[in-house]
Amino acid sequence: MNAIVDEAALMPKDAALADLHAAVATYNASRGRVTGDMYVRVVLIFGGYLVFAAFVAYIAWVEIATDVVGIVLGLLFVGGGFVWRFAIAPAKQFQQSLRDRMLPLVFGFVDEVKYGHGEEPHFMRTMPGKELVQRDRNEHGDLIAGRHEGLTFVLAESEFITGSGKSRHTTFKGVIFHFLREQEFPGLLLAARRPNAVHRFMRDLFGGSSLALVTSGNVEVDSSHEFRTNRPDAATPIVQGALAKALDYLATEWRDDVVRIALNGRDCYLLVPARKDFFELPPVDTPIDFDRHLRPMIRDLVMLLATAKLVSRIS
Repeated sequence: MNAIVDEAALMPKDAALADLHAAVATYNASRGRVTGDMYVRVVLIFGGYLVFAAFVAYIAWVEIATDVVGIVLGLLFVGGGFVWRFAIAPAKQFQQSLRDRMLPLVFGFVDEVKYGHGEEPHFMRTMPGKELVQRDRNEHGDLIAGRHEGLTFVLAESEFITGSGKSRHTTFKGVIFHFLREQEFPGLLLAARRPNAVHRFMRDLFGGSSLALVTSGNVEVDSSHEFRTNRPDAATPIVQGALAKALDYLATEWRDDVVRIALNGRDCYLLVPARKDFFELPPVDTPIDFDRHLRPMIRDLVMLLATAKLVSRIS
């Protein structure tokens, strides 16, 4: 992948680099005060809540029926989560303010770069549904949009979830790329994870899929992916040619899970699995170092862009 894009050429230019170092210096200078305030809030607010929770749990155990104690403890546990987030909220907001200033500078090699956090990307309204990846709801982190060497894209860190509580299951966690390909596919083509026997039985029990099944002829790719389309005539040469080769190669680059791809006309949706947060900053009590914390972000985005460009050339 590194051969596709020159990482050194994509490093922030001198002016952006100076602004980036200034933003990091300002953050590091203020970090000690914010860290101290965070510790005080944790001790006073969260520590106070723990004392309160212990008192309530004791009263529930002594004065209330034992079958209610579990409910009380559950409510106290949930309340503790809210109190913890409230206690560290100012530190999180301080860190997020740096990300708002810093990430557009880090990715200055991307034209018309835009950054957001926590917002649902617009492409979710048109992305193919559960045949690509099962989901009841989705959560989003960092979002970067821009244009690079003719490729206009939106990149979002996303997590897809089914169920809730003990039945909660993450069906995808990683980065979703949306971009327009120069060549249009005359229909819909999905390269999704191959379902296991149980999932396949349940799907067939409730009507199966309306899309035709196409195989690549590559044993390893067909064991990991299922190809569905409403245009098997147009999809077959793509699946058995460039798409199978691309997925076979991407499996060596992204090992956390299978890479999923959807082509719908000119729209391409590339789902790259990753357990890590690509653009994560260290805890607020740790000073930021450019080479250790920021340079890997640039390297990761360069690799993701190279992956998107590889997929954009599939025909």
